[in-house]
Amino acid sequence: MGNIVTGVELNSCTPREQGKGSKQRRSSNMVLVVGHLRGSGSKAQPGSEDARAGEDPAERLVELWVEVKQGATVGWVMSRVIEELANKEPDFPNLVGFRVANIERDGKPGASSRRRAASKGQENKENEEEQDGAVEEQLLVDYGQAISSALCDGDYLECIFELHGGSQERQQGSCIGVGDFRIVRVLGTGASCRVVQVQHRKSGQDYAVKVMSKRKLVTNEKKLERAITEKRVLARLSHPFVISLHWAFQTRGHLFMVLDYCAGGELFYHLQKRGRFSEVDTRFYISEILLGLEYLHSQGILYRDLKPENCLLDAEGHVRLTDFGLSKENLTRTALFQSFVGTVLYLSPEMIRREGHGAALDFYCLGCLIYVLLSGSLPHFTGDIKQMVARRAKGEAFVLPRDSSRQCKDLMERLLEADPARRLGTQRQAMEVKEHCWFRSVDFMKVYRKEPQRAFPNFPPIDPLMTPDQCFSSEFTKVPVPSQLMGFGSALTVQEQTIAGYEKEDVFR
Repeated sequence: MGNIVTGVELNSCTPREQGKGSKQRRSSNMVLVVGHLRGSGSKAQPGSEDARAGEDPAERLVELWVEVKQGATVGWVMSRVIEELANKEPDFPNLVGFRVANIERDGKPGASSRRRAASKGQENKENEEEQDGAVEEQLLVDYGQAISSALCDGDYLECIFELHGGSQERQQGSCIGVGDFRIVRVLGTGASCRVVQVQHRKSGQDYAVKVMSKRKLVTNEKKLERAITEKRVLARLSHPFVISLHWAFQTRGHLFMVLDYCAGGELFYHLQKRGRFSEVDTRFYISEILLGLEYLHSQGILYRDLKPENCLLDAEGHVRLTDFGLSKENLTRTALFQSFVGTVLYLSPEMIRREGHGAALDFYCLGCLIYVLLSGSLPHFTGDIKQMVARRAKGEAFVLPRDSSRQCKDLMERLLEADPARRLGTQRQAMEVKEHCWFRSVDFMKVYRKEPQRAFPNFPPIDPLMTPDQCFSSEFTKVPVPSQLMGFGSALTVQEQTIAGYEKEDVFR
């Protein structure tokens, strides 16, 4: 449909420089996309107009000219911009949307956002609120809309980037250790770990701590590798629908990861209680999960373990993706990984056939997740797991949930396509899925901001005010536990061994 121009180079400059050099504004098949990136680059000189205006000297304006042909969508333009930024600006923040700006109304590209950033103080509060309201009205929320109908003469697209921020504890740089937490209850257990709810003694904040036995890890190379991978991946992630890591440390016998406490428990637990979800409620969860996947892929991370057990619900009822031990870094559009990993019920055909796999694998798992939320079962499953796996490997047909809408059935068929090259999401990843007609009523900007909308009449579908007994299995919550994490630290005697990425006790991550 088109390509990125300017010599396939980002035109990166300070706002002052940009205003001088570019006379081209808009043509019938050219779309200008601009955005501000923080980081190294040209800096405003002390006393200059930009410095006096309050502009961050470490911020720079980038512009892309995108050549489009008839029929190109907003989502297609966003896909091309994300791809180009990933190639030229490896550390660029997550692109969450476009705002329509106009040269006559907003001035030169980037000026409007700089004015919003520079307006500070109580005297400008009302003006800021008015500006924010105007910006919201100009957001492009229909990714399937033709770009030609979204823009008028003189319009350009302004990128809206995600703002990253660490936890309060990280920002303060305080030390941490097992004595800083009081155990509340056990939330879950595994072969070599358990997850406990704790309360930080100083702040009173609740967290979930993943406690891993070194003895079991050091005797299983794959489990140890996964523990190291999970910590490394989580340490660089920040997204509304991805679990956050606050600290990671170790004692002689254990590794500890201090994570967000998600009071709603696992989506899987609620699925078991309900049997299945309605289509509108399924769309609520899938929309948030899709944004989480989009973010992971933008950061070069292949999830490889999407399932309802790994979709947690926070205190407000929103999704948090967790458990990144099986994830793979260095994901690109053409990357194919060979390792055989995953949960058997959610294995994709290419994984079963032990072929190379890439981002398309995550979209197959997304299709499985939609299927299981709607039906309580899995595609190709008729009672025998081995037969299910064999049918998937052969690409056999499967029965779709009977009560699903035509649009939903089409989405599942395209996500559960046996050939990864033809699967929805392979060409343009999450943006391609967002454009599907099943999401037509969804405003993904409001999804990102966790705001109610007409597409989700039950917001959220699961009551966030439910008690822990209603969100976690009593099989775990009634297990006796020591009063503090130190109770996990001395029972095992293992040779002193420091695990990479986990600081020794009382050393801040």
